Amino acid sequence: MAKLVSSTVEPTAIGIDVIKNGSVRLLCRWDVREIEVEDEMAGTHTEYEYAEKVIWWALPSPAYLERRGSRQVLTDAGRVYLASAESEILGWAMAAGV
Repeated sequence: MAKLVSSTVEPTAIGIDVIKNGSVRLLCRWDVREIEVEDEMAGTHTEYEYAEKVIWWALPSPAYLERRGSRQVLTDAGRVYLASAESEILGWAMAAGV
């Protein structure tokens, strides 16, 4: 189930959290709304509310990853792939979050 999250930082639609065994754990966010929050100490400030679902996404090509030391990291091609698949990834996350 998707959870409702609030943050003082404007979210990106897809955030990369962890890379492991050829897959990435993604923080998928949608329905982003700006809200004004009143705090008696700090006054009024902007926060963002949004739905978020954490999913694992398998990368379809080993060219999307490279090893640096003991860690796997995305290559430029991997970043391009995730950007090009953003609508598919978000659609899957939204369906999984229902």
